[in-house]
Amino acid sequence: METRAQRSIINILDDNTANKIAAGEVIERPASVVKELIENSLDAGATEIRIDLIDGGKRLIRVTDNGIGMSREDSVLSLKRHATSKIKSADDLFSIRTLGFRGEALPSIASVSHTEIVTRKSEEDLGTKITCVAGKIEEVTDIGAPPGTSVLVKDLFFNLPARQKFLKTAQTELGHITELVNRFAISHGEVDITLSHNDRVIFRSPSSNLLTDAVLTVFGRDAAEAVVEINSQAGPYKIYGVISKPSYSKANRSGQLFFVNRRFVRNRNLIHALDEAYRGILPQGRFPLLICFIDVPPEFVDVNVHPTKIEVKFAREWEVHNIVISCIRDALSSSNIIPNAEDLLPSALNIRRPTFTPTYQKKLSRSTTDELEEFRMSLASKLEQQKKELFVPQITQEGFTEEKETAAKIDPLESAEVLAQARNLYIIAQSPAGILLIDQHVAHERILYDQLSNMYSKVHAQRLIVPLTLNLGHREALVIEHKLDDFRALGFEIESFGKDSFIVRSIPVIIVDKNYERVLKDMIEELTELTITRRLLVRREALITTSACKMAIKAGDKLSHEEMARLISDLKHTSNPYLCPHGRPIVVCLSNHDLDKMFGR
Repeated sequence: METRAQRSIINILDDNTANKIAAGEVIERPASVVKELIENSLDAGATEIRIDLIDGGKRLIRVTDNGIGMSREDSVLSLKRHATSKIKSADDLFSIRTLGFRGEALPSIASVSHTEIVTRKSEEDLGTKITCVAGKIEEVTDIGAPPGTSVLVKDLFFNLPARQKFLKTAQTELGHITELVNRFAISHGEVDITLSHNDRVIFRSPSSNLLTDAVLTVFGRDAAEAVVEINSQAGPYKIYGVISKPSYSKANRSGQLFFVNRRFVRNRNLIHALDEAYRGILPQGRFPLLICFIDVPPEFVDVNVHPTKIEVKFAREWEVHNIVISCIRDALSSSNIIPNAEDLLPSALNIRRPTFTPTYQKKLSRSTTDELEEFRMSLASKLEQQKKELFVPQITQEGFTEEKETAAKIDPLESAEVLAQARNLYIIAQSPAGILLIDQHVAHERILYDQLSNMYSKVHAQRLIVPLTLNLGHREALVIEHKLDDFRALGFEIESFGKDSFIVRSIPVIIVDKNYERVLKDMIEELTELTITRRLLVRREALITTSACKMAIKAGDKLSHEEMARLISDLKHTSNPYLCPHGRPIVVCLSNHDLDKMFGR
């Protein structure tokens, strides 16, 4: 007769098997081991961390730090599953302030490798050495050692041949580890981090608290010279870091790093916020560099949505989204960035000189010297003729450099002269800096934004002889009802007039000659979209931005020469004449140097 035990299909796994499964969740490749060990070192208060690798970490990984170290008892316990010094109860999972709390990290690493731990607390005379094979402790001995901890991991996945087979080449695995170490160098600039591969140092962090030093070390001088600071405090969120100007961009997102409480994370909303803030500034396929730190109380963020804690979820996703957009736009706006045609249209200046295609089509033989000489002379003659026809004498490289440096010091809008209007969209002007293309809509939007910001609550209003009645949808009515005071501060005197209806008694003077009903309805629609559909908190700045956008001259409006000249004159006196409140470029400058280069001068 079959027993209950024989019928059961659910089994309790032994510790060794359970550890290997946990290793599969946390330890995917050598970089996973390095990540866990560096996080433990940082949590131990280390100021110096050294990572030594052999064969991309497949043969050997050693992470050594000068942190607080462990006692003999704690070092043995650290290899037990779910042993940790970071949490004591389930409630602590929601208030994590350390990088590595996962109790299974060390035992998981040890279960799939030959592991050796050497550690000593500074107040103890002797340290402890533990040798472990496939998760089983082989030996525990006293040893002389400096304060701190060194973890040696050899032959990763030696007991899981199938897993070992899927590891990539040493160079690929080293690439993953280098990228990881770069992120730690950025997020913990005060720590001296050294990476060595096959006994050769290949990276050393600047060990400086200056973020620009880390950018210089990781991304290079061009990137370091092209970043501006971002800094904002909104409620429980503190956001800081750097964002690149339009003059610097990358072909992928490898330069976009988000850190929440100094932990590198991935979050779709944060990426979307960056794209939205930078919308219209870079051409398609180009991406800004961003290093963004978000400090937030632990109860506002969940780091336990992924085994490696690389993905996070905020308690108020759209609130963070909105704040990040505002922070980046403020940084771009305050930096007076002047977009250059070469930045926005990199292919526009990559114009090659016409090339000569020889008409000589005979098959050439190495032994046919007469034919080779004939071909050479024919080609030389054609190239000389082409040079005479197409090229003009060029000034020296030093001359170009001096001209470019001089041009860089000229404010493109200074002494700008209006030439024409193109497609009723762009104002074409010239200045000592070069040819300017000015988007008439966003230029007027910047002017109005500054005016409304400076005159908030003092905007001149025009009382309507015949009040305007607005019949809105329920969503729009809900939004406007809570913003009546803000609308009044912008010159709109609006009163409730029954269910979902409102009476408009006054409007701002600056839109008297416009279709003010359409302007007001467009403003309400956009605010409704922000407030309800996209769940964003609409603050005063957002209302002013929306108002400026809807009141501004539109694309397609024909302007007189005088109107264009006045627009440029007003634009010069704004807080940032080169970026609109949404972060889009207002002026694109095609410098004299670049223009001459396009024509081979």
